[in-house]
Parts: sequence; C-alpha cells; structure tokens
Amino acid sequence: MNTGIIASRYAAALYKWVGQDEAIASLVCSQAKVLVSALSLEKLRALLGDAALQQKQKTDLLQAAVSPDVMEPHLKSFLELVLSNGRVAELRFILNSYVNLYYRQRNIHFATFRTATKLPKETSDRIVAVAESMLKGKLTVEERINPDLIGGLVVEVDGYRYDASVRTALKTIEEQFVEKNKRIV
Repeated sequence: MNTGIIASRYAAALYKWVGQDEAIASLVCSQAKVLVSALSLEKLRALLGDAALQQKQKTDLLQAAVSPDVMEPHLKSFLELVLSNGRVAELRFILNSYVNLYYRQRNIHFATFRTATKLPKETSDRIVAVAESMLKGKLTVEERINPDLIGGLVVEVDGYRYDASVRTALKTIEEQFVEKNKRIV
C-alpha cells in the first residue's frame, strides 16, 4: 500500500480518536511535531526498525524524544498500535500527516517572512492581518533574515511564494537587459 495512503488513514484515525477536546488535540499535535523532528534522525529510525528491540523499548525511545514532558496517553497508545502493526517506517509520515490535518481542520496556515534586516513589528503585523483576512484563518509566522536579499521581502504561505526582494528585481532587470542586447547584436 502507498505510504501516503497509510499515513493519511492512520492520521485520520488518530485525529478522530483524540476527538474534539482542544487541550488533548493540541498536546498531541505539539508532541507529534517533536517526534517528527526526532524521527528525522537516521539513528533513531534505525533503532526503531531493529527487530531485536521489543515494542516497550521502542515506545520508551519515543517517550524519551518527547521528554521532559510526559507523553499524552492517547498518543502513547496510538504509537503502540502503529508499532505493533509494523508501521515503523511510516511513523514519521503518519505523525506529520496528523499535524497537517490538525492545522487544516483549524484553518491555521504557515508563513515564512525573509528579509534583509529585521522587519518592523508594525509592518509584520500589517502583512499578517492582510494575509489572515485573505486566507480567512490564522497565520503562524517564522521570520528569517537573509542579507543576500539586499532589501524587500519574500513571503511564503502554504507553498506560494511572493518575492518582492531587491535581489530578484535586480536579477529580472539584468535578464531583460541581456535579452535586449542579444537582439541588438
């Protein structure tokens, strides 16, 4: 079966099982994000895939990744189910699918603002307000500073990129200049 289908089915099951209790769902989401990050480590994935380790030891490894917090009981039971069904290889995708489903159901969007210098708070707040009104949802923003942009702003929201940087504008002008000069010669 396709990894994407497996991940989405398990994620939907976890989402349905956790239910509408916002406190539990939020805790499961934050712990799932921690586990997704931890599962990006090749060594942890190799340990979880080791047949010599018992399921309890694998669950303890995942608990240690969430530490110092205590793993939410619904999530712990779910992880035990995934491990007992032999879906260790898909675990990262399952948890990532759950996080995406959680945010999609709550209409939460992610954005990255890249600027050459720190963006003033008023400007950032204005951009967020405009984006939230367009998306009709909540926007979670990560700001990154990249001096190579020279100036301006690059905004990425839900896979869309809006590039208003000076570097891109100069590159466009250069390409147009080169193209025009090719026709002259």
